[in-house]
Amino acid sequence: MKELLTFLFAAATCLSVHAGGFEECFIPGEVSEYKVSWMGIPLAWSKTTTDTINENGRELVRIRMESQTYAAYTHIYPVDDVTEVVVDPATALPLRLDLTINEGSRHKSHLTTFRHDQHVAIFQDRITKDFREVPIDSDTKDVVTFLYSIRNQTWETLAAKKHKLFVDGEMHELGIELGEEDDVKLPSYGKVPCIAIEPVAQFNGLFLRQGKITFWVSKQNRRMVTCVQAKIPVGKITVKLQDVSGPGDDFWINNKQ
Repeated sequence: MKELLTFLFAAATCLSVHAGGFEECFIPGEVSEYKVSWMGIPLAWSKTTTDTINENGRELVRIRMESQTYAAYTHIYPVDDVTEVVVDPATALPLRLDLTINEGSRHKSHLTTFRHDQHVAIFQDRITKDFREVPIDSDTKDVVTFLYSIRNQTWETLAAKKHKLFVDGEMHELGIELGEEDDVKLPSYGKVPCIAIEPVAQFNGLFLRQGKITFWVSKQNRRMVTCVQAKIPVGKITVKLQDVSGPGDDFWINNKQ
């Protein structure tokens, strides 16, 4: 499964669209919770929280995602991941990405510092001791920041172009294909009208080069990803939204069953 679980969680908590500036994309206090199943077995949980921090007089946004296998299933596929991104909400650009992945036999620990004014990212691999400067564009984003920032764009705009992302110390290209509309049944919200999205990328992790992955995104404001399904060599992974909490006065806060 490689680090597929972690990036599925990240995309599920973030991929959404609504009008407004970048500040509206990052909501301090927002919490989203997901459950992942493998072949029908409830394998793991994930929680993403967003808050504000102050660094050198600047008010920044911190996005923290934690994912863990349920205790009863650690023998099947242990997961213990933490990803933290510090973002400038005015520009939707990442300033720092700290990632620790422990999934099965795969382990990663990266720290990336983005220097957009210098068009460079400082990438440090704590395990391999790899340390290098990577050329980037002035508007380069990591996966998590990108998925939050597109909340203020339409699907048609997103599907019409390719997007360059910084992943694991390298630049990669991402495309998005639009699918059909359908209802997704959620445990806390009932049937939710959604649209299917199929991402296409030339890197492993968030979207596999092999197999197929589909996202279902709700049509309500603050359009959350309600479900993710990924076909892998050893079956199928399903990630489903369990709860959304925090500030707001929309469908996700007011319509829990």
